[in-house]
Amino acid sequence: MNDDDAHSTSRPLHILIVGAGIGGLSAAIALRQQGHDVEIYEQSKLSQETGAAIHLASNANGLLRRLGLRVEDIGAVECTHVTEYLPYNGELKYQIDVKTIGDKLWAHPWHLVHRAHLHTALREMATGPDGKGNPAKLHLGSRVKLADQENASITLEDGTRVQGDLLVGADGVHSRTRVSIPGGDKKPFDSGKSAFRFLIPTEALASDTRTAAAVAKPGSLTMWIAEDRRVVMYPCLNNTLMNFICIHPSKESETDITGGGWQETGSKDRMLDIFKDFHPSVKAIIEKAEEPKLWKLLDMEPMPTFISGRLALIGDAAHPFLPHQGQGGGQAIEDAVSLAALLPLGTSPDDIPDRIKIYEECRFERSHKIQEFTRTAGKDATELAKEGKKLDMMEYQLYNFNHDAWDYSKNALQKSLEAQDPKTRFRSPLSFGPSPGPRRPLGLDPSHPTIQALRKSKPETSTNYSVRFKSSRTYLQNLLPPGFAFTSPGTLAFASIMCTTLDGMTWLGGGGYSYCGLYIHGVNYTKRDGSKIYGTFLSVLFENLADPIITGRAELGMPKLFADIDVQHHGEGGDCSISLSWRGELFGKVEISKLEKEERAAVNSVGHSEPPQGGPGPPPSPPEQGLFCYRYVPAVGEPGKVDAEYAVFLPKAEPQPSADPSETLATKVASVKFEAGDWQSLPTLHNIVKGLAEVPIYGIEEARFTKGLGVEDLTAAKRVE
Repeated sequence: MNDDDAHSTSRPLHILIVGAGIGGLSAAIALRQQGHDVEIYEQSKLSQETGAAIHLASNANGLLRRLGLRVEDIGAVECTHVTEYLPYNGELKYQIDVKTIGDKLWAHPWHLVHRAHLHTALREMATGPDGKGNPAKLHLGSRVKLADQENASITLEDGTRVQGDLLVGADGVHSRTRVSIPGGDKKPFDSGKSAFRFLIPTEALASDTRTAAAVAKPGSLTMWIAEDRRVVMYPCLNNTLMNFICIHPSKESETDITGGGWQETGSKDRMLDIFKDFHPSVKAIIEKAEEPKLWKLLDMEPMPTFISGRLALIGDAAHPFLPHQGQGGGQAIEDAVSLAALLPLGTSPDDIPDRIKIYEECRFERSHKIQEFTRTAGKDATELAKEGKKLDMMEYQLYNFNHDAWDYSKNALQKSLEAQDPKTRFRSPLSFGPSPGPRRPLGLDPSHPTIQALRKSKPETSTNYSVRFKSSRTYLQNLLPPGFAFTSPGTLAFASIMCTTLDGMTWLGGGGYSYCGLYIHGVNYTKRDGSKIYGTFLSVLFENLADPIITGRAELGMPKLFADIDVQHHGEGGDCSISLSWRGELFGKVEISKLEKEERAAVNSVGHSEPPQGGPGPPPSPPEQGLFCYRYVPAVGEPGKVDAEYAVFLPKAEPQPSADPSETLATKVASVKFEAGDWQSLPTLHNIVKGLAEVPIYGIEEARFTKGLGVEDLTAAKRVE
């Protein structure tokens, strides 16, 4: 019985969500998929909204894909360029090819989608019959009068009281649930700016010579930014509609605002007057607007906390966002998914206060930091100069996009659970007595005539199979020990499963063995003096012979474990497969197909060609210098304490004179799959294989088969410091 089976008889939590906006519906979907019973209470009748689009950057888009929604299927447009023109003369200021940069950095594309279409899709996923878990129940026209955070209950204005296990406040900037949190009596205030918003058919702009240039590049986000006002345009609905937001000082349109809501109708004449000094092409665009909407951009002082008792706030109820970086909806989605990640089926009602504390730890600093970035990005140039601030949009974008709230929160939960168990320990087998070191027979130097004779009579050979794939930086970061980090700023990371079969090993009497491990590329280690070493990190290595496991752990500090490894290579240029098992329990399978001969390229330390460098975006990462691993030796009889832990580094070896790769084949057709099993079938490996099974694989980069003479001497491995 695996973990999911163990939890299948657990009572689902009864979760009440106040608010059916993007955050509330995303939470309903994620919590439903975790196996819980969800009810949503929405004060409105959810009439169809018009006239707005929304950004879904990599950080949010990846979460929606995890939930099962590909927004391109509902008309979303991938953002391919960011363009800024000077507002008064219309000259090009800059244009950035964000798709090319994004393909290198981000695990998921940046999409632009009509808000109403996204909302409809989320509502169907939350309440529809299809999908994992029981459909959420949506109650419309249900205005909340009172929220009881200690008992997770709400009282509606008609007097109805509803009791749950957890209460989620997703009721927006004018939240009624927020006041139930100590310090939650914050009131939103006018930020000093307001915005007109409207949609124009792309064809109407393309057919007008005055405006055609603005829509010449499909997928382009375009801006005209002046001192205290700006126009921003981007596409949605399969590039057939252009969404506009025209931000300006509130005082110039405040007489037109009566209620301050999203559906206030603004004055087109007022809008034309406010932007009268802009380039004629911009004024020609504004002339095409029909019934623009107008609303004040509201801000709010930071909340002291997002949680209290059994109540957790998400989205604008917790942290209202100005629109200057397009992260408001994305942060609501992050909140929703983070909360659900911390509440797997099997969570008891008594666990909820502790779980939502972890939720706040995961979300408080990040959401407030992006909120502050957004405020800075929206300031006028004179304000920035007066405050001594500078805009660093690359810093903001890297921080905003470079996150996976699900992986981050799951890791936080795992660490919390481990800390609560006093018996949890990290084990590492130790050797005893003298033993032969890796690649070195006991008592004999490699240059000894006996060793040389053995190597001549039966040369050492290696056969290597490797699959390199794209993955999530956030998930893989969780596998890195202290001191390690990714060198690239993107959410996209690269890793490999590599399997090698060795034969003719002199230190094993002419025999051999196989090993297979997970290698994480593009990693650096920061030393105490601040300098960095760049390389690949070996997170786990399975081997099928005890001797190299014992010596490799004791003398090299490598994370070696036992597994049966079966390698099958089906003929010259044919398919090959690798199976990993423990006492007959299959837990890993690698398959490589359509191998073809390839000219030998520059190959890195784990058998992969170096990625191309250059092009737009951040500068290329420094070349990798070798292989990292991490030695951990627990203290005997003292769970949680350690006798030794430190980074180990194996520099890249110069090619040996005897090394002679006789064959190199390559392909892009490969697959990697791990099955976690359970504590009965994989009693000592379950936690590790479970982690491997959860490694996201976004696509295969390459697979290689190499066969050659000579085996690298690993005795150069050294403690870093």
